[in-house]
Amino acid sequence: MTILGIDTGGTFTDAVREDGTPLKVASSRDDPASVISECVERLAPRGDVDLRHGTTVATNAVLEGNLGRVGVIVNRGFRDLLFIGRQARPSLYALEPGRPELPTSRELCAEIPGRIGSGGEEIEPFDGEACARAGRRLVRRGAQAIAVVLLNAWARPHHEEAAAAALGSLGVPITTSSGLNPEFREVERGVCAVINAGLRPPVGLYLERLASLLSQRVRAAVMTSEGGLLSPDEVGREPARLLVSGPSGGLVAAQVWADALSAPRVLTLDMGGTSTDVAWLDGALPRVPELSIAGHVIRLPSLEIHTVGAGGGSLVRRDRGGAMTVGPQSAGADPGPAAYGKSDEITVTDANLLLGRIAPRFFVGGEERLDLDHAEQCARVFARGVSLSLRRTLEGVVSLADLAMARALRVISLERGRDPRGGALLVFGGAGGLHGAALARALGVRTVIVPPRPGVLSAQGLSWAPPARTLARSVLLDRVPGASARRRLVAPLVSQLREGFRREGFSARSITARVTLDLRYRGQSFELEVEEGGDPVGAFHHAHVRRFGFSDADRDVELVAVRASVAIRTPPPRLPRLRGGGRKPDPVEHLRPRMSPGKRVPVFDRDALRPGHVVTGPALVADGTASVWLDAKARARVHGTGALVIEVKP
Repeated sequence: MTILGIDTGGTFTDAVREDGTPLKVASSRDDPASVISECVERLAPRGDVDLRHGTTVATNAVLEGNLGRVGVIVNRGFRDLLFIGRQARPSLYALEPGRPELPTSRELCAEIPGRIGSGGEEIEPFDGEACARAGRRLVRRGAQAIAVVLLNAWARPHHEEAAAAALGSLGVPITTSSGLNPEFREVERGVCAVINAGLRPPVGLYLERLASLLSQRVRAAVMTSEGGLLSPDEVGREPARLLVSGPSGGLVAAQVWADALSAPRVLTLDMGGTSTDVAWLDGALPRVPELSIAGHVIRLPSLEIHTVGAGGGSLVRRDRGGAMTVGPQSAGADPGPAAYGKSDEITVTDANLLLGRIAPRFFVGGEERLDLDHAEQCARVFARGVSLSLRRTLEGVVSLADLAMARALRVISLERGRDPRGGALLVFGGAGGLHGAALARALGVRTVIVPPRPGVLSAQGLSWAPPARTLARSVLLDRVPGASARRRLVAPLVSQLREGFRREGFSARSITARVTLDLRYRGQSFELEVEEGGDPVGAFHHAHVRRFGFSDADRDVELVAVRASVAIRTPPPRLPRLRGGGRKPDPVEHLRPRMSPGKRVPVFDRDALRPGHVVTGPALVADGTASVWLDAKARARVHGTGALVIEVKP
């Protein structure tokens, strides 16, 4: 069976076969499934295929507001619960603060009798007939999916389960908040359920389209936000687990390469055509219990990833004051950069091309024919509009993109109390290698790592990721009980997860489990996650010091929730081991940058480099997936695995 990893991005769809063969194809915004099918046919035209893919369908649907209309079933008297929300103001000084819109309205919220108390006791019986009537009324009003959000369902879910049964004949997908996320905090649990319900129509259509295009020889799995793979059926029921699907594959691969190069602390930067994703690795994948997207807090496990709208395809425009801006809008795959000849708007990619930082013969494997004359003409028109020389305009474009990414890197490191100095910056994505040296210098980092085939690294991570799933349950205990009591609390979660994987055909011996606890000091309104086992209270004090700089051993520690993660044990990835090189490598060509025609920049074919080879900037190191720009203060050494280890001088 051939294993394929395929990552659908905003500009390119990247694919990698298990033998390392890469493929980049322009993405289709209207029909992303067709591009995945094309990649399968080109990389594995015969035989059985194990397809593991990441998708932006859920992310784009939330960002663009293209969600299904959701009807909401709530307790009597709580129709406005989700609209009132938490009264949080992310922009404290905004004169007219906005609120992210949910895919529902007051007219699509129906109240029903029934009430569960905070201890799980039944205060008022559930009325199934009233629930069914409410559901029929919501469907008549245009609801395409229904979310059931009842008070204290985390403590006892049987009213929500009964509601789902009463609504089952309506012919629309049903999401229960306790089935998706059985944790306390009604607003967060409710928002998560509503977003999931709104995602079910668009994600369901995408999965149906993908299934219709793939032949019976292809077995598909989809990457979730927490870095594990699930079946299409399961993610179809819970599509909110897909919101950082593709970037999670990049982090899985980044951790593999960080371990291979003995780099314990690593900042990662995945710069694609539309956006840039950054993360912090400290010996393990950075898992968090929730993520934020388009202003919504989604209380589901995720990898800690921060995203900004700066990519190779980010459009260069002027704001209302006439100042130059870069992104967040992107040219995408169509019309693409001005160098594609279809658009008169320049992008970051156009700036790098005209500055001589991309070798056209290597751009997307040499398959894209570039019109640099058209790109230069468009850039000159823009430069006149901002009253700058052409060269200063192009350098300004690159600098603005660098500033946006440097801010993102500081958010994920310094703003989280992490010092990036002494660590390494691991860059990948189609454009990451072009900006790595400058970004490392801006953060005081001295080492940049660029894995082989960096332009398709997220797809590589998808092929390496194991099937995995996490469940959490709120318990709200005013102390941390003993080990045996904690095992009893988490045993149902582990058993449920194990049984799910056994039904999919995985053997019991291949299933591994990891348990964590959410702890807090009494009186706190937030928790820290610590590993189960040993002394969890002591581990919490230590984690509190690392995060906030202090701890209080005299304060009581509460157990808020238990969390179980189950994964399938898979063999470690086999990284390449190259033979040592001989003489100094020769460039395959010398590029004459349009902005500096008197200069000659050597271009090295990365596939021809061997361990021990050293390339000193200014120079380009390129393969068919991405280029790496070495400025005059950067020097790259080839590691035994083929990774580039770049030394950056201040």
